[in-house]
Amino acid sequence: MENILLEYQKTIPKSLRIMTNISHTDFFTQLDNLDKLGEFTEKTITDVFRANLEKFPIPNIFFQDTKYEIVFRNHTASDKYSMNWHYDNKQLIKRKIHSLQIISMDHKYVYGLYCKNLIKFTIIIYLDTYNIDFEGGEFHFYEEIVYPQRGMMLIFDANELHKVSPLTRGKRRAIVVKVF
Repeated sequence: MENILLEYQKTIPKSLRIMTNISHTDFFTQLDNLDKLGEFTEKTITDVFRANLEKFPIPNIFFQDTKYEIVFRNHTASDKYSMNWHYDNKQLIKRKIHSLQIISMDHKYVYGLYCKNLIKFTIIIYLDTYNIDFEGGEFHFYEEIVYPQRGMMLIFDANELHKVSPLTRGKRRAIVVKVF
């Protein structure tokens, strides 16, 4: 099925992608203070994110009349964390019926993309640095590899194919925001 997704992605025009560094912001100062106090939890991180949202270099288009969900990802090499190729707002499924966005067919099945939620954009804010705090865990787009750096903020269209390679050493933390 992975090959089906990779072939399908070749037919999709390149989508919106923004990458910027926010490590110098009050947001990271507040996160560092939480970490020093031992109060680095999903709830406190979420609260700090919401309090700083208007200060981030995110175009207003992302949050006008939208809802969003924030998830704190905290993984170590012992978790064997990775993610296979996927879209944030679609799921590749194999069916015998034709009620899907068809991307491939064989003699028996239809392979299609099913939209679970109408996620528009995904925002990832990295809290650790590749090859310093962790190894593995690179973020892959179809045609590009992103090596996470502390303070890197990545914004991309939820229709863009991506994956995360297996984490092999250290701790990889990120704040993931799904914008609906």
